[in-house]
Parts: sequence; C-alpha cells; structure tokens
Amino acid sequence: MSDYIETTVEFVDGDGDGYPETTLVDSDGDGAIDTVLTDVDGDGYDDVAEFDNVADGEFVADVVAVDTDGDGLADVVADDVDLDGVADQVTRVDGVPLADANPYSTSGGPYDVS
Repeated sequence: MSDYIETTVEFVDGDGDGYPETTLVDSDGDGAIDTVLTDVDGDGYDDVAEFDNVADGEFVADVVAVDTDGDGLADVVADDVDLDGVADQVTRVDGVPLADANPYSTSGGPYDVS
C-alpha cells in the first residue's frame, strides 16, 4: 500500500480573456480544493493565495497570503484563527513562496504557527 497522495491542479480563466489567472489546488487528493492562487494584475505571477484548512468539503479561505511587490514571496499573511470569517491575526513574513505561506500546512511548510 502506497502513501502517495496525488496533487491535482486546475487552471481557470475566470474572466474569459484566454489567460488563466486562477489556479485551484487539491493538495491532499480528497477531491476538495485546498488552495486558490490568483494573479490579480495579469503579470503572470500569483499575487494572492487563499488556503482552506477545514476539511468540510466547502472552500472557506481561513488563511490569505498576499505578495505586495511581485517577487513571488508572501509579504503578509492574514489568519482567521477562530474561523468566524474575520482575520484575527496578520503577520508579516519574508522569504516564503506565496503558495507555501499556509502556516497550517502539513507538508512541512516553511514556517510554523507555534
């Protein structure tokens, strides 16, 4: 029996301009979207990453990471700690790839919330 989990990635052209500005990621192979990456300014690089850390099947972004300077690294991470829909904690981060900026990642992410 293998413990291999296949990550699924889907590229979405939400505005119909022929350029996929949104990436949907199912990182744990359960069929539910775990991460949404969006290129807001159309430069080909993701600017916002939203992470769903609740395994209920409905995507709710309880962690949002933002790259403000276009270098591909998260600059700010907002965390809805109590899952009430409001960010309770905002943290400046440095040197963390946008797609890896989820502090609750179980894949050995770059930093820890402890």
